[in-house]
Amino acid sequence: MSAPAATVPAAQTPAAPQQDALDKGISMLTKKLGHTTDAQTTEKISDGVRSLLKKFTGKDVPIKDKS
Repeated sequence: MSAPAATVPAAQTPAAPQQDALDKGISMLTKKLGHTTDAQTTEKISDGVRSLLKKFTGKDVPIKDKS
């Protein structure tokens, strides 16, 4: 018999970064374009998109930022 695999309780697992829909879209787009980005880089890109949209249209992105 093989020993059962050790499991880590959910409370001890590292928290996954919270991503809103815009972050997930940016992440998906960068992967489709062949680039790998971490959560911090994706957040910076999405913040830039938010600020550009605000600058050009005067309106906020209708997706709430989770960070």
